[in-house]
Amino acid sequence: MIGLLTACSLDIPPADQYSDPYAITDVTSARSFLTSAYMLYPHYEFELSVLGNDFCQTSLINYNVDVKNLYLWREDKIIETAESLWLSYYNTIANCDILLERMDNVNTTSEDDKQQKNAIYAEVKTLRAMCYFNLLRLFAPPYAKNPEADGVILKTIVGLEFLPRSSVRTCTDFIRNELRDVESITNTPKANGWISQQAVFYLQAEVELYAGNYKKAAMYAEKVLKKAHVSMYQDNEKLWQKEQFNGRIFAFYHSGGYYTELQYREKEGDYFAVNPHLSFHEKDNRKAYTIYLFPQDQKERALFGKYNKNNKEGNETTYINVMRYSGAVFIAAEANSRIAANEEKAREQINTYLNACGAQPIDNSVKGKALTDSILKEKQKEFIGEGLNFYDLKRTQSTSLDRLNVWGNGIAATIQPTDFRWTFPIPESEYRYNEHINQNEGWPKIPNKK
Repeated sequence: MIGLLTACSLDIPPADQYSDPYAITDVTSARSFLTSAYMLYPHYEFELSVLGNDFCQTSLINYNVDVKNLYLWREDKIIETAESLWLSYYNTIANCDILLERMDNVNTTSEDDKQQKNAIYAEVKTLRAMCYFNLLRLFAPPYAKNPEADGVILKTIVGLEFLPRSSVRTCTDFIRNELRDVESITNTPKANGWISQQAVFYLQAEVELYAGNYKKAAMYAEKVLKKAHVSMYQDNEKLWQKEQFNGRIFAFYHSGGYYTELQYREKEGDYFAVNPHLSFHEKDNRKAYTIYLFPQDQKERALFGKYNKNNKEGNETTYINVMRYSGAVFIAAEANSRIAANEEKAREQINTYLNACGAQPIDNSVKGKALTDSILKEKQKEFIGEGLNFYDLKRTQSTSLDRLNVWGNGIAATIQPTDFRWTFPIPESEYRYNEHINQNEGWPKIPNKK
């Protein structure tokens, strides 16, 4: 039904090459097509974690030059990664567009059918918004730097298009409108692997945090947190187990190997260990599943746990976690910490979570920027290896990024917040055909472009 693109990201074959245009006529066939779109969504959590500040190199790093070059921010490796990301996200978007184009043909014969149709519509629009949001965060400069800068391409039809990039502000508004269109649709799937109404609110909170609208970010995050309870934070090790867990808001179903690129060999160890500058209080329940103690290079090392722990212990990874209630805590706390009148509220929100985890709370004397920085540091510990730290570092532009030597012994290089490589290059597969596209600053100029 669905094929991967091999040419320009917007060089989309006609819809009938993906599926018979009359095949999607009921909620069952629509749900089946949506499942295929979910499966196409790309997962680059490992690569983004390597680019961020979650890991340090180990003594095995020279056995994988490609991943070492990515860690060191070599331009050719970032170009290669950017090509794959661009094609993968736009392929997912194309399939979402196809389904949305055909939703009017989906017949309903009962009230349950109508509810299911509305749910499918909300899910596909949210999935498409997630793709555009990630493309924007990767291929455009931070919103705070220049909202009028080039963002990404917003598709308008199913099929071939050669469009210029819309501005960061326009792209952000488009994503907002996508989510606003479906936020009132009641959708409470029983399984973690489907996008829910809670997931819509969560993504709205993320988008507003990205855009610096802190009051709205806090509002949406707090709307999510109305359904949270402390036991979710006390049992958050269940995030990495195969059973359903009510602390998840949304996670992609998964089968087969995941995060296997981190491991060199099962008995020898990994290419990366957890950044030694990140430490957990002994009673912090996140430590047990985040840090995997393993003998490597004649010493017990703090390797990465979570999905990697599953691989090492022969356990299945059934879900790739994307949204969880603890994440909404960090969005709300950071947003409120940036509003002077809401600092105490921010401290209460983050400390409620930290106390539930057994971590050390943030002291009352920590205020202003120091409070925000403390929240972001705890957020990094929460989401180690999940790719979020790269987005936060780019969004905030608040600190340089050290590329650590083996086991963190010294610094190999330092990436400044202003480095052009934070913004990925538009890939050749796009500008080869699209004369209306502009390249990002610092990357090789597009041929025949002034």
